[in-house]
Amino acid sequence: MAEQNLRQLLRGLSPGISEGKFWVGTFPESQMMGLAGYLQYITCIYREKEGLTAVFQEEAKEELERYTEKKVEGPFALITLQVDSSLMAVGLLAKVTEALAREKIPVNAFSAYFHDHLLVPFEKKDEALAALKKLQKSA
Repeated sequence: MAEQNLRQLLRGLSPGISEGKFWVGTFPESQMMGLAGYLQYITCIYREKEGLTAVFQEEAKEELERYTEKKVEGPFALITLQVDSSLMAVGLLAKVTEALAREKIPVNAFSAYFHDHLLVPFEKKDEALAALKKLQKSA
């Protein structure tokens, strides 16, 4: 069962880092079918009123840049908080982003059904993992 208790969530963070570099690009909705050919490299797609935003692996960067409206941003490291957090949990991302902010590490967080995910600058990935493990131990 997904956890809602903040203290238990922090104790169970278990941050894990995905292999490789990740990039973020924005695409017009008309390019959705073009993106479909790269789904094995796409981590997530958000639909916003301005268009689609996709997080994708470096292996598809050159190809996907053809479809973008703006410059692709990155590289990022993708950190997944392995704790099974409830969609109704309160405060987890606030604590996580606060811990990273203390270390001057930018973060873009997004939540999926089972886990929360963090994009941090690739060159700061080790510092980010250390800060999250420190947060986990202090809970």
